[in-house]
Amino acid sequence: MDDASKAKLEVLLKRFQMADVDGNGTIDREELRNLLESMESGEVYLLSQHWLPEEELDRVMETYDTNKDGVINFEEFKQIAYDGILLEGTLAEYESAFRGVDKSGNGTIGATELGALFAQLGNPMSPERLVELMQTYDKDDSGQIEFDEFLLMFRNSLLDLRAMSAFMKGEEVPGTGAVIQAVEGDMTLIFSEQELDELIAAHPGKLVVLFCALTWCRPCKGMQRPVQKLAEHYKDHIVFVKLFGNANKQTKKIFKERYQIRSTPCFITLRDGEPVYTQTGTNKEKLEMGLRSLLSSPPVGMVYPSAEALTSVPAP
Repeated sequence: MDDASKAKLEVLLKRFQMADVDGNGTIDREELRNLLESMESGEVYLLSQHWLPEEELDRVMETYDTNKDGVINFEEFKQIAYDGILLEGTLAEYESAFRGVDKSGNGTIGATELGALFAQLGNPMSPERLVELMQTYDKDDSGQIEFDEFLLMFRNSLLDLRAMSAFMKGEEVPGTGAVIQAVEGDMTLIFSEQELDELIAAHPGKLVVLFCALTWCRPCKGMQRPVQKLAEHYKDHIVFVKLFGNANKQTKKIFKERYQIRSTPCFITLRDGEPVYTQTGTNKEKLEMGLRSLLSSPPVGMVYPSAEALTSVPAP
């Protein structure tokens, strides 16, 4: 073994001994939890409350306890270190990265902010993929990603601290403190009633179109791009919001109880929180005409002009 290899092994042994708090030569379940929640590859331990989910701890123990004796020995620990599942950065670096993504400045990350992050990191994600991520990491079904859930993304190698550091070099936008902010010309993906209510309250008198979908609904996927084009064309007049009824408990409640949606895709147009126009199906021409009929001064030109739509839209 050369000097470099010996030095690396000595570092690993030191980290192992730090994790082995009771000094019995193995890392038990609680010691493993503390190790996985540590920073700087096991060099710095946090004194805050535990944040690693039980199922994640079970998964790591199942994966690396190869001899199935219920503890992690040094050889098994080395594999954990080699696989890079320990958090390498400092707490300050992760907190800085979190603040950089939390553009609203409210202390949590919404799906829209998360989607913008992945797009800027060169890995754009579909709304359906974002739903999968939220279902995986939003452990408390709050509709937002808190700091501990954000750390789990790094621990699972979904995010890279070096890439995040490069991302952070851009200008930071002062936050408003709101849970969610609509993006003009885009569809804002929501996961909670609080997000929906804040969007409505932030746009008094303005139309809010709620695009209600299911992740497995093919017609819903087919309407993604047409509605996106409408959002771009009517960005000064209408706020477009997308809601997946099967995303979490809150969105399921919005579907079943608040709006009693029975088929998708469904488009519910609100003004000051009150429904003023509802349409189901994939007729994008009819949808546009329905929305234009609710605007006192609609923009010039239509995205989907249709003579048939002109005669099929009921009076508001």
